[in-house]
Amino acid sequence: MASPSPLCGYRIMIVEDNYLVAESLCDILTENGCKVIGPVSRLAQGLELAADAAIGGALLDINLAGEHCFPLANVLLDKGVPIAFLTGYGEGTVIPAALYGVPRLSKPFSASGIVSLIRQHFRSSAA
Repeated sequence: MASPSPLCGYRIMIVEDNYLVAESLCDILTENGCKVIGPVSRLAQGLELAADAAIGGALLDINLAGEHCFPLANVLLDKGVPIAFLTGYGEGTVIPAALYGVPRLSKPFSASGIVSLIRQHFRSSAA
C-alpha cells in the first residue's frame, strides 16, 4: 500500500507574480498532495480570493508587480490563516514590524524546502 502524499489535506493559496515560479509552486504542491488555491499574481486578486476561499496556508511573494503583499498578509493573519513569504530579496527587506515573525523562504527554493515549510507552519484539513 502506497503511503499518503506528505501534504495530503493541505489547502495552500499561492500569490506570485512570476508565472514560472507560480507554475513551479503549483507542480510541487500538487505532486505532494496539496490542493492549490490560485495561483493569483496581483494583490487585488489575492484579497478577493482570501475573502472566499477556505485556506490552510498561503505562500506570498512580497513584491507583486510593484505592490507589496503586506495588506493581504494582514487580512490572512486576521483570519487565522498561517502565511509564509517567498522572496528574492535579502535580509534587509523592509517588512512591517507586525510581520517580522512570518517565515520566509528565499528564491530560488527547493521542493523539499517548500514541503518542509508547509508541514512546519501550515495546517492540514485532513482527518
